[in-house]
Amino acid sequence: MAIPIERMPPWDDLCSLLPWELRLIEDVSFGRKRYGYCGVYRLFGLTSEGDINAPAILNRVCGQDTTGTLNIGHAGNLNNRLNQLRRSLLGSEKPHGACRLKDIPLLEKQFSSNKLAIALLFTGNSPSLVEGDLIKAYMNSFGDTPPLNYRT
Repeated sequence: MAIPIERMPPWDDLCSLLPWELRLIEDVSFGRKRYGYCGVYRLFGLTSEGDINAPAILNRVCGQDTTGTLNIGHAGNLNNRLNQLRRSLLGSEKPHGACRLKDIPLLEKQFSSNKLAIALLFTGNSPSLVEGDLIKAYMNSFGDTPPLNYRT
């Protein structure tokens, strides 16, 4: 049974209480041995280059997102998905489906690759369900989706 959007926990609580693993986009390749599992991830912006502990503050429709979350995604194999995302952000591969950063010049200017990080969470066999719940929690806290989760 799905949890209604209005009963989802606050976004800040999910970001601070769940065991997210944080990585800078520029500093790591996601190897299969460590990251070849199902999971969800958040692409987030930083206020300072390389400072993973200083997420950007994003003004949203109904409040400020102090986690800097730009995108929420999922993968059946995190290492493939995150390496694809990383290469597209660093410009060595065509854009990753979730990485519309280059389509939005204002965001691209604000968040160069050295001001981006990934938070990942291993989920077991249902990463798409977890992703859906995370997006609902974000929407319940801010009234809209993360900027790069928009649909055209």
